[in-house]
Amino acid sequence: MATIQSAAEISPLLAHLKGRTITALQVLGINSLKSASPPPEALAGEVVSAVEIVERIININTAGHLITFDLQRTGRVVLLEAAEPFRLAAGTTRPTVRLLMDDGSGLDLTEPAKTKRITATISAQPE
Repeated sequence: MATIQSAAEISPLLAHLKGRTITALQVLGINSLKSASPPPEALAGEVVSAVEIVERIININTAGHLITFDLQRTGRVVLLEAAEPFRLAAGTTRPTVRLLMDDGSGLDLTEPAKTKRITATISAQPE
């Protein structure tokens, strides 16, 4: 069984997001998206202004939105140097969430079990 990533291990993976523009957020876990409005498509073009991790909860701020990922117990963050939108193909493992950035990089939030418990919540920032 893989070891659980600590906040100290995840923080450097998130640091490169600050100042980058989100091109897409794919929530691929069937029950993982916990908000309906705004939709993930609303994040395209938003610039990341701040990123923090507290215990196993990641908060990503943009001028218009707050994105919260709860990694639960076993979720892992994987930095992708070159990322494309996920497409199901033979032999591929589907991440629960994929965040794509304007520089071609991305993040996958993955889980070792078949039961997907990572959650994603998108909320509008107050005016």
